[in-house]
Amino acid sequence: MKINQYNQTPLKAYSDNRVNNAADKTQSQQQSSAPSRDVVNVSTQAKLLGTARQTATESPDTREQKVRELREQVRSGTYKPDIRKTAMNLVRDEVDFLS
Repeated sequence: MKINQYNQTPLKAYSDNRVNNAADKTQSQQQSSAPSRDVVNVSTQAKLLGTARQTATESPDTREQKVRELREQVRSGTYKPDIRKTAMNLVRDEVDFLS
């Protein structure tokens, strides 16, 4: 199978777009250097999350002592959870979830 070339001139896709002289270059640069800015929009949910994270980071770690005490009780075998309170909290959380 033979393919004949109908157009013998090479494709000049980029050569026509070149700027040939310095005056054209400066004019092209001035037009392209128009002030453009990137814009970032932060949702209210993201702002709330950022505020919550900052508050948590800045607040004193009051539960650290309680966690340490509970960990020591578990290690020593003296930890006795309140089963009734745990069950009530589970039911309360389920009701809140379904509402």
